[in-house]
Amino acid sequence: MSTRLAVQSAYSLLWGTCTIPTLFDRFQQLGVDRIAIADRDNLYAYPECRQEAKERGISLICAAYLSEGPSSLFAFVQNRRGYERLCALLSKRAVDPSFSYVRALAADDGSLVIATCDPSLLAELAPSVGRLYGAITPTCLKAVRTSRSLSLPLLALDDAFLLSEEDRKVHTILRCIATGTTVGTLDEEEYVQTGGILLDERQWSETFSSWPEAVGATQDLIAYDPFPSSLVFPEYPVDSAPEELRHRVLLGAEIRYGELNDAILERIDYELDIINAKGFAPYFLVMHDIVQMSSRTCGRGSAAASIVSYSLFITNVDPIAHHLYFERFLSPSRRDPPDIDVDFAWDERDGIFERVIKTFGEDRCARVANHNRFRLRSAIREAGRCYGLTDSQISAGEKELFLRGRTSVDDPLWQTICEVATKLDGLPKEISMHCGGLVITPKAVADYAPTLASREGYPLLAWEKEGTEQAGFVKIDLLGNRSLAVIRDTLANLAEDGIHIDERTWHPSEDEPTIAALARGDSMGVFYLESPAMRQLQKKTGKGDFEHIVIHSSIIRPAANKYINEYVQRLKGKRWEPLHPRLAYILDETYGILCYQEDVSKTAVALAGFDEAEADNLRKVIAKKAGGRKLKAYQDTFFAGCARNKVPTQTTEEIWAMMLSFDGYSFCKPHSASYAMVSFQSAYLRVHYGPYFMAGVLSNQGGYYRSQAYISEARRMGIHIEGPDLNRSRITYHAHGDTLVIGLMAIANLSNEGKQRIIEVRRKGGPFASLKEAASRLGLSREDLVSLVGAGAFDSLEPQLRRSEQLRQLLTTTHADRNQEQPELFGVSNNLVPTRHVVQTAKRTEEELHQEFSALGFLRAHHPLLLWAPYLARLKRIKACDLGRYVGHSVTLAGYQITQKQVRTKGGESMSFVSFEDETALYETVLFPQLFSRFYPLLSSLWPLEVFGMVQEDQGALILEVQQLKKLGA
Repeated sequence: MSTRLAVQSAYSLLWGTCTIPTLFDRFQQLGVDRIAIADRDNLYAYPECRQEAKERGISLICAAYLSEGPSSLFAFVQNRRGYERLCALLSKRAVDPSFSYVRALAADDGSLVIATCDPSLLAELAPSVGRLYGAITPTCLKAVRTSRSLSLPLLALDDAFLLSEEDRKVHTILRCIATGTTVGTLDEEEYVQTGGILLDERQWSETFSSWPEAVGATQDLIAYDPFPSSLVFPEYPVDSAPEELRHRVLLGAEIRYGELNDAILERIDYELDIINAKGFAPYFLVMHDIVQMSSRTCGRGSAAASIVSYSLFITNVDPIAHHLYFERFLSPSRRDPPDIDVDFAWDERDGIFERVIKTFGEDRCARVANHNRFRLRSAIREAGRCYGLTDSQISAGEKELFLRGRTSVDDPLWQTICEVATKLDGLPKEISMHCGGLVITPKAVADYAPTLASREGYPLLAWEKEGTEQAGFVKIDLLGNRSLAVIRDTLANLAEDGIHIDERTWHPSEDEPTIAALARGDSMGVFYLESPAMRQLQKKTGKGDFEHIVIHSSIIRPAANKYINEYVQRLKGKRWEPLHPRLAYILDETYGILCYQEDVSKTAVALAGFDEAEADNLRKVIAKKAGGRKLKAYQDTFFAGCARNKVPTQTTEEIWAMMLSFDGYSFCKPHSASYAMVSFQSAYLRVHYGPYFMAGVLSNQGGYYRSQAYISEARRMGIHIEGPDLNRSRITYHAHGDTLVIGLMAIANLSNEGKQRIIEVRRKGGPFASLKEAASRLGLSREDLVSLVGAGAFDSLEPQLRRSEQLRQLLTTTHADRNQEQPELFGVSNNLVPTRHVVQTAKRTEEELHQEFSALGFLRAHHPLLLWAPYLARLKRIKACDLGRYVGHSVTLAGYQITQKQVRTKGGESMSFVSFEDETALYETVLFPQLFSRFYPLLSSLWPLEVFGMVQEDQGALILEVQQLKKLGA
């Protein structure tokens, strides 16, 4: 039996170089069957180590490296109390870097095994620590003499953090990143220059041949697993949680359905039986309490397949009406805890977190972590800095790499940077807070796991989602959604104008004008349906009903392009047969194509005989791009099961390829249905109350596009646009009738204090009648006045004046003028704007329009292309609104870039889809690799372009295949 204790992984952040799978591969090769990974002041890696050890039949000892000044200790967990103690120690150090482990360990209770190489620490701890060892490692034998003098046993530890000498370069770069230095200036004490390499068994035996008792002592440590077999969640404070849950569900079901028929009651009973058998009733009651904290939520994910969730108003989609698969959420054989994601309006979510934490106790709530990793591009930049390159040098080299690939690099330094960056790619870099994950515990969280403090001040678990679930926590996701705020604000703005929508009887998915608009792809600003790819899919299919929107929001995933094209053809009448007769009932509604996550699970059950739990695990492995050994094992099982059921090999291969298109992100049907409900509410408001809806979109700044694109779309919708205006604008955008009023928030460099001052002074003293009055009452800074004038906010007060003259008058209003003006000003009625003579509005100069564009990012009354009018006058072009008349022809257009998406071909080359607009319409373009590499620099600026290309029609959607780009006016 071979044991290695205290090896460090890459979770010794910015120190270690070994990923957990690679490390365990090496242990397995060496025949090591007992392991303790001891990372620096943390247990970040423990859940992943636990999973790897379990799969490989290796015993895992929970341990940590405890840094104490220049020295260190190693702590090994041997029982529950020891684990709780280690969690407490690590939690205290995480929030207080000066916390001393040694002083804390002086009050020892024998629950931890402690080892150290430091003779002074041995002497200090010997009187109080019951199970103390003198640690010896391949590079340090300092503890031998002191241990013998104190009659302490020796323990053989492995101080490895590298797998080979080649990894030392990566270690050095990690230390440079950690210390903010370069390779040439890194202090020798900050990194390890020799040793630290994992020894093979022969080297290990030779190294410790003189201390067999130290090696033998490694067998005394117990491989104790501290993770519980039951879920960690508080009981709900009622006599019977199942009875309380049933009571609430039936009350909610009556509101949702009215009369409860047998089918509804049977579904409720079926779900409650599973929920109660698994002990999840408290969880649903807590979720019900949380959603009551907000008036507008969107429960999503697989939970939307539950009639219990629907009846508790956690979700908003009827699972019976939409045939949603409950077993994707919970089933008798599924071992995972329920995972309910709930969206709140983005600007309300922090308040929800505060209320939840206050309700359940700050010490019993914690946010879930993200383990942020190096990605190749960031790794290239970090490595470049470590080798002394400037940011501009790195950007130039990075652009060359991105466009031409690594093979184009012949500079030795850049070859080294690429080599190191490739090894950094995927290593953990830092811990941050997940945007929505939360756990609630029966006792203090620190009794169950180490905690940190997030930058935002929340208590933070050390683990990500998977580790959190392994540790038995039931994760709650409370997420922010800007579209919920858009809907909220639109309805509130409508109510101000006396237009009320009764949400109890509001069924936007049944509204024909809304369905027709979505079928045309008129969905800019509409939640989840506004991206270029989604609008193009809508145009191709011509389908805007709820059922098809649910399909489209799931099928439009990166790996499914091949199947999207086939789907469109089948929808339009192409004949097709089921992939296999057993799949007909599963896939008929999606035209025989795997579309939803649960289709993967259902297919594995139907064709290969998987049980529900196995099938769900297969789905997860594919979704996480786990690849390698795990995926291969599932592939073998799937193919063997299909063979047993006499599925032809070719059919199995075709189905398996379709299943693999679910790698990365994909949705289950309940999730897509939940999102589709929000999409339809958004689309309805866009169709029937366009100005109000676009005001909500612009105010919440959460759409796919920049503000300028939405302003242009509002003009195309026939909406009248005003402002920003000192008398009409609020801080946010708002609408009245057919007019959209630009908010003060749109003005760059206008301070928050300035915005608030304008609103407050106007509220107290009424509208402003003149520039002099405005300057007198507001008392704004010069910077704020410059910003307001540049944006045209004073134009309505003195429309005949040039803006430079407006600014001069505002700045030359003296303090005496302001004091004399005050009594008269505040005698004016708050509701009246003084009568003015009709005056001629000054035509804005080119300079004024450029300043306006700089202040707002768009023009108040024109498309930004007006700024390039002299160049446009010389350009022979067609308008984007006429593009459909030129299919199959090469044309030239003016193009103002709205958004672009860069993708890679199967061969690894870069190409791009770019959305442009002119004064009349949006249009979509594609740049294939050769042209993209040539014109990429032009796409990195907002200068408008001459766009020349061939107009193509793809199943009803137009796209321009770009052949030439040129800077407008060049």
